[in-house]
Amino acid sequence: MRTAQVTVKRLGMFTRTRRTAEGAVPFSVGDKSIHLQDSRDWNAIVALRKRGGPPTAEDVRARLADVTDRIPALGHRVGGRRWNRYFEPCDVDLRHHVEELRFPAGRTLEQCMREAVERPWHPGRPPWSVQIISGYRTDEHLLAYRVSHVLQDGIAISMTGKALFSGMGERLPFVPAQPPGGRLSGRALRVGLRLTSRFFLPSARWLPADEPDASEEWRRHTAVLDRSDFDDIGRRTGAGTAQICLAVLCGALRAWTPGHWTGALDRRQRRGLPAYLAMSLRAPRETNCLGNRVAGLPLTLPCAEPSPVRRLRRIAEQADYREVNDFRKLLTALYRAPNLLGWLFAHVVLAGEKPRPMVTIIPAADPAEAGADELLAVPARPPKQTAGFLVTVGHTEITVHCLLRPFVGDSGRLPGLIAESLTELRTALINQPEESAL
Repeated sequence: MRTAQVTVKRLGMFTRTRRTAEGAVPFSVGDKSIHLQDSRDWNAIVALRKRGGPPTAEDVRARLADVTDRIPALGHRVGGRRWNRYFEPCDVDLRHHVEELRFPAGRTLEQCMREAVERPWHPGRPPWSVQIISGYRTDEHLLAYRVSHVLQDGIAISMTGKALFSGMGERLPFVPAQPPGGRLSGRALRVGLRLTSRFFLPSARWLPADEPDASEEWRRHTAVLDRSDFDDIGRRTGAGTAQICLAVLCGALRAWTPGHWTGALDRRQRRGLPAYLAMSLRAPRETNCLGNRVAGLPLTLPCAEPSPVRRLRRIAEQADYREVNDFRKLLTALYRAPNLLGWLFAHVVLAGEKPRPMVTIIPAADPAEAGADELLAVPARPPKQTAGFLVTVGHTEITVHCLLRPFVGDSGRLPGLIAESLTELRTALINQPEESAL
């Protein structure tokens, strides 16, 4: 009895995400926040569209036979009760984690993925599955990785999907997180306080329609862009890929609703569109892919700025890598808040979250590397959000996945506008080389 009491006490006192001697991993504040709002809206799916007939479930199970040895995160489920929650190791029966889904001919990819991502989970088992989706066309199929954000965040989903489908037997073992670097510096605290004020900026008008709709089905559109254009812009300006992605998206949103950003503007419109950039709080060597270690960096997309070069410059000023790193240190410390203090922070985050567009930028393998024609994704659909943008960065392609509520009118124009915004920025830098340096 005494041993059990000591074990529970140790689990309750953990303040960092690392493995315990018993194999359990305590919840971070991010895990607690997701757990408080657990629903099918927090399921996500990434899929490869491949030609030919689908593999059998037996073939896929054979390929996944050592999956929990390679990726231990997939052998964990939520354990504990009430305020004492953690991830605990468990046995994995692949019969419950490989699903064959056959849809009627003529179904669209969006319809298939929407139904696939919302399927219920087996109670008491890790909430993930590999799905074989077929039937909608005779000459192709989808091989998908589906997971609940209760188990993994976006970065972890990307890393796991790549490890599952690369065919290289990639391993994502538990590697101890870097210990906290002592007390936070004064600079980190000052940067944190300054950036925190951005969370309270009033929203700007940016959507072409705002009438509610009874339908809960989200619309998904994708824009596939040439990575070489981003590399060229980076060489000319010194900007990083994430900064360029934000500037390109900013230009597309401006072109989508130009009447909101030009002419007689109020102060909110002149300031721009407040948004969140998803930011990983994992240490560089953390590969465990378990839990939610992502926070939102508040920034403002300067949609009212007519110059594409100045839009990029203003984005770079807000997403300065040194300041972002300081802010990350502060948030990492907050995410390690123990016990009831952590639950309090989670409640505060949920109560204070504003319905702003979230931009998530993650690395991904090019579809061709996995023998596929296209990479598809349905990210989580947080209840407060109207739109989300997932950017997957590959070696030769960068794909922008736009996910919007059905009442958002004219959303089908966004992929073309994103491509035009990239061309506009690159052309402006070629024609105005003196403005290239940020």
